[in-house]
Order: sequence, then C-alpha cells, then structure tokens
Amino acid sequence: MAKIGDTEKSGGIVTTVTNIDQETGQITWDVDYDADYLKLFKEITEMLETAKQVAQVTDEPFFKDYYEEIRKRRNQLRTYLRNNKAEEYERIKGMTEIMTTGGSASFTPGTGAQYATPFAFNKNKKAKGTASNYYYKLGYKPVDKKKLRKQAKGIEVKQLFEK
Repeated sequence: MAKIGDTEKSGGIVTTVTNIDQETGQITWDVDYDADYLKLFKEITEMLETAKQVAQVTDEPFFKDYYEEIRKRRNQLRTYLRNNKAEEYERIKGMTEIMTTGGSASFTPGTGAQYATPFAFNKNKKAKGTASNYYYKLGYKPVDKKKLRKQAKGIEVKQLFEK
C-alpha cells in the first residue's frame, strides 16, 4: 500500500507520492529527473566494445585512435564516479558484474561476465570440448530417459502427445 512520501528511483526518474484521495484511492505523484549514471556507464562501455571491434577489423589508425580516446574517457568517467559518487559507483560495479555478452561463447577480457565454455552442456559426448567437461571427469553421465522410465516403479508414465 502506497503512503504519502514514498519515493522510488528507477532509470534516472524519481517519483514521490504526494497525495492519496481517500474516497477514490487515486494516487498523485511528483516526478523528478535525476542523472542516470548506470545508463551512461553502460552505453559508453558498449560504445567502447564497438569501437574496439571496428579498430580490429579495419586496422586503420583513425579507428585505433578513436578507440583509445573512448577507452580514456570511459576510464575517466569510472574514476570520477568512484571518487565522487561512491554509492552510484557501487551500484554500477554490481551491475557490470551481472551483465552478460548477449549469448557470445568466447572469452573477452574486460568488464561484464562472459560465458567461456560453449560445449559444457552438449549431449554429444564425442563433440569437441565435451571430453574435458568437469562433470564427465567426475564420472557423471547424462540421464537416459528411456531407462529411467523402465526403472521408475510405482510411477505411471504416459505419452501425452504423439511424436
């Protein structure tokens, strides 16, 4: 239940409950805009990654310099936030640890979490990379569902849909 004075901050927008009509339950909000440091940092990091890719692909001095300039600006922003906006910096640091690369299965050093083992859950044991899977080394094997159905006593298993 909302109360007068409740404040919410999300994405650079700060909303505060200023009035609640007792008869209708209508809530009146005061909306203020604040700096969204997380969005700023996230977007400059994405721009840095794009500039890096372009610099690597084109191998042109202009794009290498452009990438270096963006990297320098991003580092200055991070340092400023760390020194002057400690609370925001901690929030940004926590979010960058959670971010993923969007399905990429390669390892790229830098900010964000990458998933660097593309074959970890491959059902085909003979596929590239599965022989070194940690769980297989421990002796785990994939479950054979047909054998599991036969072994399940007292549990009625029915095929609901035709294949």
